[in-house]
Amino acid sequence: MRYSENLSKELCSKLFCGVGLQSDNLPIPGLSISNSSETFLVNCSYDIDSFISKAKSLSIAKKGIRVQFCPNSLQNISQNIHLFSPIPERLISGKIKYHQIPIHHIPHFRLGTILSTLHIPVYVFLPGLYQQSPAPNSYINNHTLQQWMDIGFLPAVHTHYTDDILQHLPTSFDSAYMEVYARSRESGIKRSSNDPQLGRRQEIHYFLPLEHLENVW
Repeated sequence: MRYSENLSKELCSKLFCGVGLQSDNLPIPGLSISNSSETFLVNCSYDIDSFISKAKSLSIAKKGIRVQFCPNSLQNISQNIHLFSPIPERLISGKIKYHQIPIHHIPHFRLGTILSTLHIPVYVFLPGLYQQSPAPNSYINNHTLQQWMDIGFLPAVHTHYTDDILQHLPTSFDSAYMEVYARSRESGIKRSSNDPQLGRRQEIHYFLPLEHLENVW
């Protein structure tokens, strides 16, 4: 693109300042725009920021899984990720009505991560615990977590894995809970400390290889 030759610096200044040229009794300068004969192909590209999969078994972790036997509720899904799950409600008539509930409102916890990449967390959802509330949240109390671990998950792990794996695992939810807060208790650190690094729990993970994940689940 080029301007005609009679477009001086003064005229450019007037153009940029929004001052008309008619006051100078001059014709409005034209622009000479050459047409391009070159054509360009339009290509599409994709940027995958994240993906979500609904798994029926822990065996999706082909290289094993890193498990937290004392999950941290701060690692729950806290933002709307535009996914919903049907939650049943039994009406007075006896019929069942399903509500599409955002999954970040459904009680859940972070079980761990897939060993092949720490950026793929594994969440367990408990839709049966969902209750309608003006301020819904996904928090699961320690008593419920203890029941899930001590009655269901940990006995299955101890049934199928051998001693070389089990020797490194906690025997109960309470023992896992004691371990994650052991450092702060031994150091006498309080939650009210001004140092944000102090008083925090340790995020301890335990490895479970692939070979028995299907049977455990």
